[in-house]
Amino acid sequence: MQFQILRAQGAQPYFWRVIADNNRELAKSETLHNKADAISAAQKLKTSALSLRFEVFLSNSGSQPWSWRVWSTNNRILVAASETYTNYTGAQHAADVVKWGAGSAQIVDLTTAGSHI
Repeated sequence: MQFQILRAQGAQPYFWRVIADNNRELAKSETLHNKADAISAAQKLKTSALSLRFEVFLSNSGSQPWSWRVWSTNNRILVAASETYTNYTGAQHAADVVKWGAGSAQIVDLTTAGSHI
């Protein structure tokens, strides 16, 4: 698993995402003001995943209504699922993959060539 730090377009130019071992994007953050905030958020999930609140919820997304997100200790969403799921079990499984894999995830800064944090 990797947590990748990336540049976005617009006023808040950074975000980070969770990439599974099969290279699928599992979750993405909101856009952030600076790279330090993106790195800090990724490190928070890496070091604290087992104590953070993972929430599976109905998302009003039509045929795939289930999603998940992770809440930070300051009651803000740290990261949210990149896709929706047809059932609760699928969403819970994706959240569990992140929860249990976060501690061994590499944080990779893709804004700078070859930078691992």
